[in-house]
Amino acid sequence: MTTKIDKKDLTEPDKLQLFFLSIRTFMETHRTRIYAGAGIFFLIVLLAGGGYLYQLNYETGAGKIYNRVFEAAAKAGPPSGDAAAIQGYKDLITQYPRSHAAVTAYYRLGNLYFSRLEFDAAIGAYDDFLKKAPPQSDLVTLAYSGLGACQEAKKDFNKALESYERALKTNTASSFEALNFSNIARIHEAMNHPAKAAEFYRKALDKTTDPVMMLYLKRKISILG
Repeated sequence: MTTKIDKKDLTEPDKLQLFFLSIRTFMETHRTRIYAGAGIFFLIVLLAGGGYLYQLNYETGAGKIYNRVFEAAAKAGPPSGDAAAIQGYKDLITQYPRSHAAVTAYYRLGNLYFSRLEFDAAIGAYDDFLKKAPPQSDLVTLAYSGLGACQEAKKDFNKALESYERALKTNTASSFEALNFSNIARIHEAMNHPAKAAEFYRKALDKTTDPVMMLYLKRKISILG
């Protein structure tokens, strides 16, 4: 059975044709603006892609230097490899100052200077790391601990206590509670605050499962009463 075609259907323009015709008319009317907008869009895409590739290459170059220095230092061992490692990390920071590897290099420098008893240089390196490191980094807690250790070695107990207390408030402090509590206790002991020292030694004891550490802490608590 054939469908009867209405006369109106024969004379009425095809709706799809009208739709495409309207698009064509719009594009011809606004051709300049469309071309300009497309050009800006592709330029943004190009710049974003180029920026990503540049940053990727930048971080890769920094990472290679960091790994090379770290591996050479580990192979040489302290103290013979310390001087070369210090220079290597300094070179990395100079060449790639905005890289993630450079941030970690500051922390490594702090540790190296501390091991060489160069406490002022270590404090400077830890400070630089803490200014640049993301708050969620595990190394932030350890950097504050290292900073406190330098100040403790210099007998600057007030600053040491401040650094150790800041270590206790970092985002990853829960992973190092025994260490942080023990550090704070030791400073209170050095400042002749036996009750406070015993309090924090007990807190440290509650957080550790290390048998050697437990024995040390129990002895301290017993002495302090």
